[in-house]
Amino acid sequence: MPHAPVGRAVIARILAIALALSCASAGAALYKWVDEKGVTHYTEEPPPDRKATKIEIRSDGPAAKPEKPESWKEKEVEFRRRRLEKEREEETTSAREKNAAAQRQRNCLRAREALDTLTHGRPIYRVNEKGERVYMEDAERDAETKRWRKEVEDWCGS
Repeated sequence: MPHAPVGRAVIARILAIALALSCASAGAALYKWVDEKGVTHYTEEPPPDRKATKIEIRSDGPAAKPEKPESWKEKEVEFRRRRLEKEREEETTSAREKNAAAQRQRNCLRAREALDTLTHGRPIYRVNEKGERVYMEDAERDAETKRWRKEVEDWCGS
């Protein structure tokens, strides 16, 4: 096995790193340096005669485990709570969809009525601030008809 020393060196480095990381306290420093043979070392203190790179190690501690229900009763309560939340969410979504459909229908009806009024050819007027009737011009009527046709397409889908 001609490569055995290389394999052992790699394993030794990995073990040294793992040991240093597991033993290091929170906020402790680790130093990486290379000796005259080209071997990389990891130590808690820098060598006095060599240049070393400081590696900061921070540990936030183990991750908190989520609390799991311990008994079947707690599991059943948790299951029912999740099911109720899901049902409420579905009801809310359904109510929103119904409201949106009703609003769309109202907008469609309003657009069709306005278009119907414009296309019957009867004179259309507005009352100004003096109380006088101001009749709609043909160009304005055409522009309004075009606008309300687009509204009917948008809200009614036809």
